[in-house]
Amino acid sequence: MKPTPQKHHKGPRHALARIAAMICTAGLLALPFHGALAADYGQLRAENQGRLAEQHRFLPTTEPAIILTFGGLSKKVPLQNLLERMKEGGMRGTFFVTERELQRNADNLDLIRSYGQDLAIGLTPGETGTYEDYCAQIERIRSALSERYGLQTAFLRIMSAGGNMEAMQEAASSMGCTLIGQGLNVVQSKHKEAQSPAEVMPDIFGKWTTSLNRGEIVYIRTDFYANDALAADMLTEIKEKKIDNITYPDPDLRGDAAKNDSAYHTASLQDVEDRKEFHYQFPVDTKDLPPEMQPEYGRDQVTDENFRQAFYERYIGAPGVNDQDRMIGFSRTETIHADKTGIVKNVSDNTIFLTFDDWGQDDSINQLLYVLRKHKVHATFFIITRNMLNNPNLLRAIAADGNEIGSHTNNHSAMVRRDKNDHLLPVESPEEYTEDVRSSYPKLLSVLGDMRLENGRPALTRLLRPPTLAVSKSGIHAILNAGFTYIVNGSGSTEDYGAVSMQSLVGILNALVHEKDGSVRRGSILIMHMSATAKRTPRALDILLTANDKLPDGHPGKFKVGLLGDYLKDGYSQTMKQVPATLHAKK
Repeated sequence: MKPTPQKHHKGPRHALARIAAMICTAGLLALPFHGALAADYGQLRAENQGRLAEQHRFLPTTEPAIILTFGGLSKKVPLQNLLERMKEGGMRGTFFVTERELQRNADNLDLIRSYGQDLAIGLTPGETGTYEDYCAQIERIRSALSERYGLQTAFLRIMSAGGNMEAMQEAASSMGCTLIGQGLNVVQSKHKEAQSPAEVMPDIFGKWTTSLNRGEIVYIRTDFYANDALAADMLTEIKEKKIDNITYPDPDLRGDAAKNDSAYHTASLQDVEDRKEFHYQFPVDTKDLPPEMQPEYGRDQVTDENFRQAFYERYIGAPGVNDQDRMIGFSRTETIHADKTGIVKNVSDNTIFLTFDDWGQDDSINQLLYVLRKHKVHATFFIITRNMLNNPNLLRAIAADGNEIGSHTNNHSAMVRRDKNDHLLPVESPEEYTEDVRSSYPKLLSVLGDMRLENGRPALTRLLRPPTLAVSKSGIHAILNAGFTYIVNGSGSTEDYGAVSMQSLVGILNALVHEKDGSVRRGSILIMHMSATAKRTPRALDILLTANDKLPDGHPGKFKVGLLGDYLKDGYSQTMKQVPATLHAKK
């Protein structure tokens, strides 16, 4: 089930700014700044009402693209090296042009255009620039690009430090420009004399950054390195090590990469702007969403008096989670009667549920998405929100594929831990845990609030999975009183973050069937992970689903995959008995 796409258009915000943009990009305004035009800039400023353009590290898009941008266009040799490398690799990008480069390096700009690459506005701060000065500079560059190359662009980058930053941001906003920064700046001053990517890569990526982000803006200055080949070599290294690795290496395609839709590509800013079917507004405007999606909905409805009933009905437990392991604060009666099956009980056929915990980078998550698409199934992703807003495009892409989203809290702090004396203790105070839980939903809402699955329900659920599956009485209070509807553990964890071999992981996945007769454990919830530590999970899941696809219809061990949100709704209670398979047949 794929959500209805939500479109947006990033353009000038106000009527006068739109008019100015159309005039400038048509090349109809005179290049030099003069007094009569100052009044126009003043009028634009008044209409803009003091807004400052935000510097973008990424563009809000679900397109599987990395955006390449470049500056420093004064030297022909490194520039041509880089352009040739881009041509060989089928790469696209945007080159920011300053007024000085328009005057002195026109041949280099012509070269860039001869390779079919895009140009945009490079704003030079200057020492004493004013709002009017910056407006005029933007206008002159934009007009020149229109007249010389037929390009109409509203993308702008501030090319160096210094100057009046607020004046530049206000000028960019007034002139209808999108101010571009970067998620990754490849050039660092200490690397000027570097001779190879091996000297640079560890410093710019560190140990834990395994891939670039969907829609992320990468910036490379072409004329910085003493080695004229290094800018091109860095681009190649980044593509091979941090972009190409995002692709799922599907063995079934036998090298036919053209059929593998998990591959990311490079793009210019204008490329991404033109593909509006992937656009969305970030953050999502949540004020007009229905009441049941607002953060305050369902708050503080569980009291000491009704806690026991709410807990029994809305807690889907897990085998092995009890008062001896990861469970504290409950009465003996509550512990005995708490669910430990981890099975959704209103399932009347061979439906099971695939779930993924934590958060990750594009390589690990995108490969899972590919496997799910390949087998035409969907899953529930329980997200740690602490760092998620650094890469909202990836979260949006998960839901765009028809998957649903739940919370895994903001900080991933377990409700319960063991101390050095093997005693169970809470990790956070009740107040800290309440904030941890409550802060996660608004973050998810800011990215997914307007997304709907094909059946019309929101892609964002109010399901929450506790970190490490541990639960405490005060923590359950906090979760239910934060508006979450069900606490979902599961019937089996693959522990894929620690799988030592593919064989062991596939064996764990096969626990979805009863050992005695090979029939499906109806309503089973399989717990997997989406982080880089679970690197074998996409392939193991592919193997499992491929084997399931090959089973004939009617085979007792053939399962279907459902979404939890389609079952955990409308007063569902975990205290009910599991629905017999024959009931479904009678219907």
